[in-house]
Amino acid sequence: METTTTTNADTGNRIDQFKSDVTELNLKTGSVGREKGLAALGAVLMIVGIVVSFFAYAAARNYNDARDVQTMIIVAVWMAGVIVFGAALFLRYSLAAFLRMWLLRNLYEGQANTDRIVEAVADKA
Repeated sequence: METTTTTNADTGNRIDQFKSDVTELNLKTGSVGREKGLAALGAVLMIVGIVVSFFAYAAARNYNDARDVQTMIIVAVWMAGVIVFGAALFLRYSLAAFLRMWLLRNLYEGQANTDRIVEAVADKA
């Protein structure tokens, strides 16, 4: 059984080759800045929703009138919606970027494996 070891130079060469191959593909990958901005917006919405919900809860404890308490409950429910929307936005754009790179890497490694199999078959023939 033959074992292969990869050195840092081999890994560096593979990474450089992968980057150059990805740039040569000229894929339409969307606006990276816009995707990062929307993922950041989702994270901010989650944080803002949590903070405002906490303050609505604290304010509701200080009110004696039931109408004021109900107003704070409405604010807290709206903020729960903001939290869910922010989480969905964050997950959508952060996972999309990750899965896009994973798919490209998987395709590239599949092509490299196919090339190795073709070379092995050609050497035996």
